[in-house]
Amino acid sequence: MAAKGLVLGYFGAANWGDELILRSFLKAYREILGTAGVKLSVTMKLPPDRAYRESLRELYSGIRFVAMSAFLPFSPALSGYRYLFCPGGSLLQNATSDRSLKYYLSIINRFTGGNRRALLLNQGIGPLRGERFVAATKRTLSRVALFTARDRDTYDYVADAVPKDKLFLSSDGVFACEQDFAPKEDAPPKKVFVFVLREGVAEEAMEFTIGSVPRTHAVDLVALQPVDLEYLREVRVRTVFPHDRVEVIGPLEFARRLPGSTLVVSERYHGLVAALAAGVPFVGIGDDPKIISFCKEAGMPYFVRDALHEATADDLLARAQSAHDAARFSALTAEFARRQEEQKKLVAGKVNSSQAPVATSQGRSGK
Repeated sequence: MAAKGLVLGYFGAANWGDELILRSFLKAYREILGTAGVKLSVTMKLPPDRAYRESLRELYSGIRFVAMSAFLPFSPALSGYRYLFCPGGSLLQNATSDRSLKYYLSIINRFTGGNRRALLLNQGIGPLRGERFVAATKRTLSRVALFTARDRDTYDYVADAVPKDKLFLSSDGVFACEQDFAPKEDAPPKKVFVFVLREGVAEEAMEFTIGSVPRTHAVDLVALQPVDLEYLREVRVRTVFPHDRVEVIGPLEFARRLPGSTLVVSERYHGLVAALAAGVPFVGIGDDPKIISFCKEAGMPYFVRDALHEATADDLLARAQSAHDAARFSALTAEFARRQEEQKKLVAGKVNSSQAPVATSQGRSGK
């Protein structure tokens, strides 16, 4: 009988970053999992429509969908799955709520005994608040079959909990395969500042910065999640711009235009990830640890909200251009992709053998 695998994440909620992670995972691992005969199901926050279901089945034939109900952690149906795949994101955090953390830990714990395996890939951990929640998270991580960290801060944070032969320094799941961004030569030939914003982060400062964009450039206001869309429309109406070339766009148009952009200023993590993958200078905004960690690794500027003050668009552009190095971007992207290729070997070992694979030297020296 074919083994069954569950792909766990906040999917089906029109969150571009989560959907990018899911689709990257399916494209990168379909050969490995298909060869092993693994039948996949994926958790859905909202019931998927026909077009969504068909688009995922094009990436992985026969994929099924499981509702993320409150009952799921206790569902007898989970006993029918051998593998749990968490392909990326920050599932294990309680900045959103303690309930969310308990929910995911409960499901992961169902896959940490006997012949079942939990593979947490490209993960970021935290923020975690409260000693008992930190302890519970690390206790769960000590029992997973494989944990790969998307950044060095996460790797160091879990190093005292995850056995060294099950720990690997990886990268964001986006780098597991080629992305469908428009080639630079096909991108619209215009000078544009791209602002990927979310409500409540640094609103007054960002509106000042947007209003300071010079007349020689256009402005794209990008909503990577539906919840951001109405806020950006309000910003478009109430901000005093020096020109009228300002558009509110969604993630698909963002991806199409991205390679031809002058600068990306993002309060969303995957806005920065996409900018690096496309080779575009960027600036991170906000206090989120994953924003800060990613910008540090890329050698690019970031502002926590209290430090932004009244930075003009020209100020941000000057900082980004000063830090940007095309060769470094290319080398870092290649390194992230290399880590993903090494990770695939580890995953293949987990799904093709009933025994834990021998520890790799890279896995032991990921720090």
